[in-house]
Amino acid sequence: MKVTRQLERIEPMILGPLAEAVGDDWHYAPDGKWSLAQILSHLAIGIDIVASVFDRRAGRTDMKRRATPKQQLLRQLALGVGKLPSPQKVPRAAYPEEHPDPELISAQFRIGVERFASMVERWPQERQENIFVGHPVLGDLNLPEWIRFFYLHCRYYEHKINVRLRWLRRSARQ
Repeated sequence: MKVTRQLERIEPMILGPLAEAVGDDWHYAPDGKWSLAQILSHLAIGIDIVASVFDRRAGRTDMKRRATPKQQLLRQLALGVGKLPSPQKVPRAAYPEEHPDPELISAQFRIGVERFASMVERWPQERQENIFVGHPVLGDLNLPEWIRFFYLHCRYYEHKINVRLRWLRRSARQ
């Protein structure tokens, strides 16, 4: 199942490269950019928030997808083609604090991914497809669509993490 494969790739995609970060590396960033800890915190917060909403809605049987025509088109393009719309303003709820604790946010990230894996394993396919959680740009997404979104979102940030790690290595030599 494609959803399961994508979900299995999320954790190593993000935490794999971050194993290289030590000490102050986690909080060091160019002016105006997020640190490695802030990137991971943003991802952990988002996954945690969405997993919590799915948990609360697990028993719902009356949900209907809500989305504007623009959101429907963006959802089909983003999730179908695999390219998310240009970076949007980060929702306040998913904005990281200044100096998040790397151990805590790593655990939060792992737990969030595991919560999604548990839902995929326990929930029948019909429930996975008929419970929705809103996305500010793409409209309501069901469980497989959120996993696809997080996979693409993490892939975007994997690149940012690798760029930041290269920047840190260059900065250490000077």
